[in-house]
Amino acid sequence: MGQLFRFEFRKLFRQKSFYICGCVLIGLILLTAVTLNMIYSLSQGNMEAGGVTVSASDDGFLYTGIYMLVGAVSSSNFTIVLAVFLSLFVCSDYTNGTLKNIIARGYSRTRIYAVKCMVSLAATTFYTIVCWLTGFLAGTAFWEIGSLSGTTGDLVITLLLQLLGNFAYTSLFFLIAVLFKKTGGSIAVGIIGPLVLSMIISLADTLTHKKSFDFADYWLDNCMYQTAADSMASDMMIRCFICFLVYAVLFYVISIFVGKRNEV
Repeated sequence: MGQLFRFEFRKLFRQKSFYICGCVLIGLILLTAVTLNMIYSLSQGNMEAGGVTVSASDDGFLYTGIYMLVGAVSSSNFTIVLAVFLSLFVCSDYTNGTLKNIIARGYSRTRIYAVKCMVSLAATTFYTIVCWLTGFLAGTAFWEIGSLSGTTGDLVITLLLQLLGNFAYTSLFFLIAVLFKKTGGSIAVGIIGPLVLSMIISLADTLTHKKSFDFADYWLDNCMYQTAADSMASDMMIRCFICFLVYAVLFYVISIFVGKRNEV
């Protein structure tokens, strides 16, 4: 199994898309920071023209290093780039015949897919940390570090929840790549699929008219969006944790099941 890990990590580090997608994520965060700074500067100028003095932190969590840190991976930009990268990384084994060669060496498909998924999770962790650092440094450079709305422990829990949420997305995109095996189809479904599911879930909530229960509260996109909120209630943290964990395990198990039956 150690040889498989070394092979997958070597392939990961040699893949240009790994670095290109990382640069795209950094660029998107910097572009967001520049755009927010322009909007803030314009609004500040208008308010000061009216005799009102404002600062970047007047809106609490808004426009600070902390704000950019927490919001760095909770937007659709991160999930779209992640979907593209994982499609390229996983589907390349099918298009290049690499998977067939590994199976011919006597490795079981379960072990092969398990290692590939774990390496994908490692790449996701790297992207997440890079985005956090970029967001925090950009926000601090443009405005200020900012203050926490809760405790340091709350911030750590929020970041860990976001990482777990990204693991769930990784399992989902990994499953899609294993299902379609073609890079183009995998990218298309990885980008459009979650959006369509969100629309279907929202429609279901509208049709059921149940005020006490919303399906959207338990879907990935909404849970990830909640992690970027100013403050999270304990019940919301627990709900997001359970949803992220269930989705991550469920999509992984299904991908192993599908992968064992795929033709290579």
